Amino acid sequence: MTVVILRFPSSDVDDPALFRVTDGVWQHAGALSEFMPSADDETVMAVVSPADVRCSWFSLQGLEPRQAEGVAKLRAAEQSLGLVHASAAQHVGDDYVTATIAPEVMQYGLDRLAAHGVNPDIVVPFGLAIDPPADVVVTAAFEGMNVLRSAQFAMPDEPVFRSIFAGETAVETLDADTVRTMLWTASQQPLLNLREGIFVKKVRSIWATAEQLKWIKRLCIALVVISALTMLVTLGKCWSATSNENSIALAAAQKVDPAITDIDQAEAQLAATMRKKGILQGRFSPLSAALWRSVKASPNVSVRDMRFGQDGVLTVVLAAPSSDNINQTLIAIQQDGFPITATPRTDATGATLVDLTMRMP
Repeated sequence: MTVVILRFPSSDVDDPALFRVTDGVWQHAGALSEFMPSADDETVMAVVSPADVRCSWFSLQGLEPRQAEGVAKLRAAEQSLGLVHASAAQHVGDDYVTATIAPEVMQYGLDRLAAHGVNPDIVVPFGLAIDPPADVVVTAAFEGMNVLRSAQFAMPDEPVFRSIFAGETAVETLDADTVRTMLWTASQQPLLNLREGIFVKKVRSIWATAEQLKWIKRLCIALVVISALTMLVTLGKCWSATSNENSIALAAAQKVDPAITDIDQAEAQLAATMRKKGILQGRFSPLSAALWRSVKASPNVSVRDMRFGQDGVLTVVLAAPSSDNINQTLIAIQQDGFPITATPRTDATGATLVDLTMRMP
């Protein structure tokens, strides 16, 4: 596992160095402005300078860890000047440690890192990455940061703080290898992590693996092919049913006039035949015209039989695979203003039939 460790940037001119650490072996990876992510980079840890973060310890007895952490955050915020982002964790026994940082400083550092493709998993104060022995004050340095650290404080290593907090106690200097070992340990199990609350790392969820996506694509293609084949089969059946009904309708029309050879000729030739017989001339044409116009506008509807009586009533048998198609025809005829009666039934094959009568308004 490879861990990337760098200093948390705090200014526009700040271009911290990055290090890749694999099994405790450190390798310089260039500056932030030159950083190129690697597939082996599993964890990124940014170390905050003691000057930008304040660490405090509180002794809280008789509380559950979660409750104690919440109380510690509140107390740390109360002791701060202005608004702060706080994190807390149990240190030893009933002692809890907090780290507070100005939200704008935190956001600025994260934005600088994001601009170069770095999204840290861990943001930890440098002082809390150093773990000194009990009753010992140490000083540690890393990439221009210096911290004065004991079991109860962590602050910038400056003379004024040494005189106040260390006093006459000897301050031990940690060598670079020891500091790097402590940083590596902190990357595995940090004491606390400032990436919480409003600054928690947002991770894009992966709902399917590459192999699963491949199978999903295959299934989608198969569904499209099956849907297309089903549509073609359905269209074939509808075309066959329509063709069969048209043949039946043509045969019915030919009973009236054997000279009719196709559906399109039926209206004109039937009208001519009726005029020759002198049966209510002028009424059959508008009725049949309205009928054929409505039938042609409705899919899969055909005329199986048609008769025109002396009373001026056009009697028709309509056929279709379903009643919905015939209903469209009936509605269209009524919208043209022709009074109708319709009696539904089915034939021996299961087709939907309607005995229709039409008359002039």
